[in-house]
Amino acid sequence: MNKYIFKPYHEIFPKLFEQEKLRLSKYLTGEYMIEHIGSTAVPGLGGKGIIDIMISVSKDKMRDYSRELEKVGYEFVERSSNNQRLFHWQDLPDDLERIRRYHVHLTFLNSKEWMRALAFRDYLRVHPEAVEKYASIKKQAVGENKVTKEEYMDKKEPVINEILEKALSTKGDPL
Repeated sequence: MNKYIFKPYHEIFPKLFEQEKLRLSKYLTGEYMIEHIGSTAVPGLGGKGIIDIMISVSKDKMRDYSRELEKVGYEFVERSSNNQRLFHWQDLPDDLERIRRYHVHLTFLNSKEWMRALAFRDYLRVHPEAVEKYASIKKQAVGENKVTKEEYMDKKEPVINEILEKALSTKGDPL
């Protein structure tokens, strides 16, 4: 199976995020913020069709929330995590595609991960030319042949960095 594909944006993506946000809110307690990030959070931007969710909690509660996510079926992936983000995934039933992948990026408020993901998303939401450029490079990155994660990211990274630089110049880089 080729994991790196390009599908057009679908207007159902925000609804799928809201449904999963509601489901998660039944299990998560305490103070947290939850945001829709990634390609499915930007109208008009195609991609893999994965619903990316970022949850911000206090830094000392990240492992507790990670365990709660595991209880509701999200798999923790240590190799895709770092000291600012714990990564989880789950496949859920989907009316359009039978199964849809969901990613949860668990971090803490004002972490570099949180600030950059939101700045990138927000910039794309108001700059259609950047959406077009990013969509174009994503299509090129997947090409017609199977690509590795490294090849896919190498192709996208310069455009991501360019957009991120513009986004952060208006908000201030959280480094």
